[in-house]
Amino acid sequence: MKSILQQQLERTGTNSVKWDGLGRWFRLSEDVLPLWVADIDIRTAPSISEALAAKAAQGEFGYTLFAPEAQDAVSDWYGRRHDLNIEPKHVLFSSGVVPALTHIVEALTDVGDGVVIQSPVYPPFYELVDGSKRQVLDAPLKVTEGRYEMDFVALEEAMKQAKLFLLCSPHNPVGRVWTKTELLKVVELANQYDVIVVADEIHADLTFPSQKHTAIASLDQRVITVSAPSKAFNIAGLFASYIICSVDGWRKQITKVQNKHHVLPTPFANTAIIAAYTDTRAERWLDQLREELEQQMNEVIDLIESNLPMLHTTRPEASYLLWIDFSQLPMSSEERKSWLHDEVRIFLSPGRPFGPAGETFERMNIGTRRELLEEAVHRLQTQLERKAFV
Repeated sequence: MKSILQQQLERTGTNSVKWDGLGRWFRLSEDVLPLWVADIDIRTAPSISEALAAKAAQGEFGYTLFAPEAQDAVSDWYGRRHDLNIEPKHVLFSSGVVPALTHIVEALTDVGDGVVIQSPVYPPFYELVDGSKRQVLDAPLKVTEGRYEMDFVALEEAMKQAKLFLLCSPHNPVGRVWTKTELLKVVELANQYDVIVVADEIHADLTFPSQKHTAIASLDQRVITVSAPSKAFNIAGLFASYIICSVDGWRKQITKVQNKHHVLPTPFANTAIIAAYTDTRAERWLDQLREELEQQMNEVIDLIESNLPMLHTTRPEASYLLWIDFSQLPMSSEERKSWLHDEVRIFLSPGRPFGPAGETFERMNIGTRRELLEEAVHRLQTQLERKAFV
């Protein structure tokens, strides 16, 4: 099978957030390399495109219910790929992972309740908690010998005051795939302090072949899982996500909130979930992508270590997001942002929105063609040398 990551795909001029958003939102020129938003520069699995084309050919695009076949597909996928048995009726549709998390927080907590997060973490975690007028309780991750770990002392203190815990698994942006031992400790603390665990597992299917993802709901049925085929199959723009909740009372409360917000799938969302999770060709495609991503991630890290000794990375265990430490550069986060855009001519996701610990970091999306990543490293090296930083 041909390489998935090295295929040519022109996204400029397609109203791509990642590519066209630089000019439209930030007034940056076309020569700035976009290595930020979490989608990748590849076509989705051909079998998914075929299914969507067949659906489009039917010409029927009315209001749509969540298909029982899609619920079955999610159940089968988790059973086959993640050793988690799910009742199909326990799967609810959502138009995105962030809306799903927002609706769960609204449904299962009250204004002023504490919600635990682990910074540095995906910025919408902060935004949805604050926007719901709940209290953010941060239990920051710690770094031990260059590896991010959960700080269980801080986590326990936060859980003592919390109603709900938003777990990012695998973690965005640091790329950790939590071990079964770590997740068992999370479950133990949640049960001890009566905290609802809500796991965002959207990057789970991009766990590298050398690693093993554990679905935390396989360790405790009183865990809510939110996920989607969005990242794994690069179909984020279809807004095809779901919630897995086995507790009847919670599911009814979540459904009530969703109904208030008129949550319904598009016809294409149903089609995409079914095609991604039931077509064996899509599954083989995904396994190849995972292998290519792990190889490319390792190559990019080696390239940075060889050519940019002032920058430091932690080696991710999943997905295509690389967390890079720029702390040795004598720049504030705002100065670094301007330097990257105006002189280096690359666009990364700034670390500050991920929490205080992200102040000196940038997140790089390596899910693109190898030559673009080599060009980004070359531009960084050139500008660092120009400033006499190396």
